[in-house]
Amino acid sequence: MGDEKRKAVRVTAVVLAAGSSSRMSGRDKIYAPLAGRPLVYYGLALFEECEEVEAVVAVAAPGSENKLRRLASDYGFDKVRAIVAGGAARRDAAVAGLAAAAALASADAAVLIHDAARPLATRTLVRRLLAALATADGAVPAVPLVDTVKQIGDDGAVENTLTRDALRAAQTPQAFKLAAVAEAYRTAARERWDVTDDAAAVERTGGRVVSVEGERDNFKITFPEDLARAEAVLTLKKKGR
Repeated sequence: MGDEKRKAVRVTAVVLAAGSSSRMSGRDKIYAPLAGRPLVYYGLALFEECEEVEAVVAVAAPGSENKLRRLASDYGFDKVRAIVAGGAARRDAAVAGLAAAAALASADAAVLIHDAARPLATRTLVRRLLAALATADGAVPAVPLVDTVKQIGDDGAVENTLTRDALRAAQTPQAFKLAAVAEAYRTAARERWDVTDDAAAVERTGGRVVSVEGERDNFKITFPEDLARAEAVLTLKKKGR
């Protein structure tokens, strides 16, 4: 990890690696092996290799900061400038990461916020998101839904079938003007909003968020079987699919 006295940066990535892994059958998915490397490696490597990103902040589960710090050092991730502890909720992890990013950033900085549980995002997607900030406060990758979506009542009865054409599934990384997302999260923390999506906080405070084309392979590792699916994708990519 580099010298903290470097000049202020314009693009920082915040990698959230503080999740509870509650659906992973007792495994800490952040360090689960994927093609011979821990899952968190891929999110850090994405931004290490992306020339537009100048610095990386990693948010670890409380008490595991040193473990993540050793991993970053072992893999030579020189862009990792800070490793901080998250909190009980995703909102708390984002707030901690953004505070560390703001300490590194220039006044007109942009920030990318990424879930470490999405190991297959690409540099092409990062560039698409950053380009979209020319006309917006935030940008999210989104993919069309393939399943019909039902709205279900408390009693389990179907209340409505939603029109799929206008619906999209959001992914990370998400890109923002740092000032806009930091202010949105300050409001979210003060008013104790339950924020599961970074863009939602910016939207709720009046910011303009646009969507860009997402990537089908950029799925989230949620269940143990998702690791096998991700490994299959990586194998295909190595074969030059």
